[in-house]
Amino acid sequence: MVEKNNLSEEKHTAHQDDHSNLDLRGTLMMVLFLGGLILVSWFGAFMLFMGRM
Repeated sequence: MVEKNNLSEEKHTAHQDDHSNLDLRGTLMMVLFLGGLILVSWFGAFMLFMGRM
């Protein structure tokens, strides 16, 4: 029983370390890219709308 508790404590601390050391630069770049794509598409639709008025 004691061994099982030690293993769960080791997994818990290792799991916390994994989250604190993540590199999220790729995620940020993808979010910025998608945001820019949405912004450009909205601007294109607005210009199409203004051109047809």
